[in-house]
Amino acid sequence: MSENENTAHNDETEQTGMTEQTGMTEQTGTTEQTETAEPTGAAESISILVPVRSKALPAKSYPVATVAAAVLAVVAVVLGVLWHNSSGDYHALKNGQADRDRAAQVAKDYTLRSLTYDYRNLPAFFDGVERGTSDALRDRYTQVRDTLAKIMTDAQVVATGDVVGSSVEAKGNDQYTVTVYATQKTQNVQQTDPATVPNLLVLTVAKSGGDWLVTDYGPKDVGQKGGAAK
Repeated sequence: MSENENTAHNDETEQTGMTEQTGMTEQTGTTEQTETAEPTGAAESISILVPVRSKALPAKSYPVATVAAAVLAVVAVVLGVLWHNSSGDYHALKNGQADRDRAAQVAKDYTLRSLTYDYRNLPAFFDGVERGTSDALRDRYTQVRDTLAKIMTDAQVVATGDVVGSSVEAKGNDQYTVTVYATQKTQNVQQTDPATVPNLLVLTVAKSGGDWLVTDYGPKDVGQKGGAAK
């Protein structure tokens, strides 16, 4: 091959190589650009969303935690005050109910003693109706004792009482009105077969220091209101 031909051949080879290199470069660049176009958009989308979330959460969490703690502290104080007041109300209510129950029991026991007697043992009867009473009520029995004893002896009265139910009404100043429904089975010289008679009685029970006293006792007026049933 001559020198001119050799030179021409080399020029053609270099041109062809440059053309191929240029074509490959353009083709490759186009391919890379095409392949990276979508990831670039996704990366931009991620770069916008992710930082917003990562920055927003801490910024909002601290104030919320602080407010929650403050609210909890206030609620704790309020609940503490309410518990203290409720506890006091509960104890007052419990003590009041205990007093009502005690007044009802005193009235029931006294009613049984007053409705149960035997002409052969009148001292036991009078001791029962005078025990646990105020001075005024005790004096009333003292005044009628002889008369009542004669009537019971002459009639040969025997009686047994039974309490069916009761109701209590607080009157204030540690005094309670107790209505007692009871029955009394009686027999006497004229009625030898026992007969049961209903009785509706009203007692006034007063708390005096550590003692409970019956201050009044008698039949209930049908127009008089009662208290809570027991």
